[in-house]
Amino acid sequence: MNDNWVFINCPFDNTYFPLLKSILFTLIYLELEPRISETTDSGEVRLTRITDFMINSRYSIHDLSRMGPLKNNDLPRFNMPFECGIDFGIKASNPAMFGQKQFLILEKEQYRYQKVISDISGNDIKFHKEDIERLIKIIRDWFRPKIQKTPYPKEIWLAFNEFEYDYEQILIEAGYNPKSIDSMEFSEIIENMKSWIPEYKLKIS
Repeated sequence: MNDNWVFINCPFDNTYFPLLKSILFTLIYLELEPRISETTDSGEVRLTRITDFMINSRYSIHDLSRMGPLKNNDLPRFNMPFECGIDFGIKASNPAMFGQKQFLILEKEQYRYQKVISDISGNDIKFHKEDIERLIKIIRDWFRPKIQKTPYPKEIWLAFNEFEYDYEQILIEAGYNPKSIDSMEFSEIIENMKSWIPEYKLKIS
């Protein structure tokens, strides 16, 4: 189990995409390694990859804020609680090996989860109200006792905004849609963040 790895379980849609980018950016800014499955993977391959990420990640972030349907007459979405349950099952299956796993569970509104998945009551559940600055602070504050020299949330928030502007211009010039979650693979987004952040930190130091 890698103490620097963070498995991310979250929605994959364009409305959530800005929140997802802020999660990835904050983790990389804190010098952690996000682990997230590509949306292009087939179902079987994706579930295998997800399980491997869970087994090997000390930390997990599970965002359950999008369990409901996106539109009227749509069905609820169970991928997020399903993956969250798998992760809890891995931890319980072998306390000697996985007892040190830690979960940050995110929701949109306080106590809303109790109506649909009350079994997770008592865990560390934070609500972000779909606000990016609030989400960055939640993630930063949760990791603060676990890592050294944690930057203030405002620093990460300002850096993220600057990255968003720079990255959007790059994507537009390259012919990509910066608002589309499928415009580029997550691995490439992460690589861009890993390249951009050290230069930014050097600039402000």
